[in-house]
Amino acid sequence: MRDGVTLGGRFPLGTDHLGRDVLARLFHALPRSIGISATAMAAAAIVGTLAGLVAASSNRFVDGALMRVTDLALAFPGLLLAMVLAGLMGGGTLPVLLGIALAQWPQFARMTRSIAATILTEAHIEASRLAGLAEWRILMRQVMPSVLRQTAALATLGVGGAVMTISSLGFLGLGLQPPTPEWGAMITELLPHIDVAPVQIAAPCIALFLTVLACMSAARRFSEAR
Repeated sequence: MRDGVTLGGRFPLGTDHLGRDVLARLFHALPRSIGISATAMAAAAIVGTLAGLVAASSNRFVDGALMRVTDLALAFPGLLLAMVLAGLMGGGTLPVLLGIALAQWPQFARMTRSIAATILTEAHIEASRLAGLAEWRILMRQVMPSVLRQTAALATLGVGGAVMTISSLGFLGLGLQPPTPEWGAMITELLPHIDVAPVQIAAPCIALFLTVLACMSAARRFSEAR
């Protein structure tokens, strides 16, 4: 034991400088990080998909205006946006969630617009229009299935990136606030004890790596699914 950090004992990964079980904190941080990331990506996917569908099915003026707004949003770094919101709102769950969602929706918008614009030029779409099928029914029945397959892959990949963003903000002290367990904050808290407890500081790093790797693998399966 040194500076309150313990190794071994009845705790598999020991305790931190405040006597808290490192392994228990790792497991408590996982659903929180995944939950915030998944919620943010769901919000981004809904907004982005709707914007993309509107752009693809509208006239050139609306399409151009929406895509210019999307380009402006894409030009702003997502992590910086999350940092600004977290700084202005004092950290916590809401600014992190909003920052990630605002940074990610343009990707869904551009992908949806690209897919929808291609499908809407096909012959069977024109046949549906001649048959009197409403535009929104065409979008829902003939465009959305293709969009959703790619959206699932992009959203799953985005969850991994969002987990990284949350940990980055936590590392900087702008994310989830203590005593809420969070991997980035755990790394920061344990840095002064790295010489005596390298296992404890490596644990959240490994957890973060494995989570992002799992998201990337899941995204690959979604993209390969037919």
